Amino acid sequence: MFNNGALELGRMNLEKGKVDVAFDIFIDLAKNDLDEDALYMLTRMTFDGQLNPEQIEVFYELQNSHSSYGNGYALYNVGLMHERGLGKVKQDIKIAVEYYKKAIKEEVHDAYCNLGNIYALGSGMEQGIPRDVMKGIELLTTGAEAGSRQSAYTLGSLYGKGEFIPQDNSKAVYFLTLAAKMGHEQAKRVLIIF
Repeated sequence: MFNNGALELGRMNLEKGKVDVAFDIFIDLAKNDLDEDALYMLTRMTFDGQLNPEQIEVFYELQNSHSSYGNGYALYNVGLMHERGLGKVKQDIKIAVEYYKKAIKEEVHDAYCNLGNIYALGSGMEQGIPRDVMKGIELLTTGAEAGSRQSAYTLGSLYGKGEFIPQDNSKAVYFLTLAAKMGHEQAKRVLIIF
């Protein structure tokens, strides 16, 4: 019961712009209780650029320390930090790919999206990861079917734009609708435009 109260306190502080207080609450819950909701909030804060380099480093060390325990979210987060080059972590797409593959084995469905993007968009080409659009689309499709709203949104966007794959409006609407049904706000807005 305390965890729910502490988690809510962290969320309230984050909403009020007290990022440092929220970080301290979430990192404490993540370290001491391995609270998945706190880990999610820390991931979101990292993804949204709300953490300073020192906080990212603390979070990275926590994730790396737990990644050997079969914690899929820790594996995903370490992959994300390497993909983006967050904090003191040097960008290394090859390492990110390995962590995303491990996260997929631990059933972290959003890892399909990140890995699929690396292949489909060719973001790792400079570091020796070849562009493989079909492999990327397969990963994104698997992720979308497994419940990753980000995978569904990305696929819908790719089919809608027709930039890397042939444009297919029916597939675009299908995947955007799937993402919207899973609560992806941007997918809802894009569907209105469609």
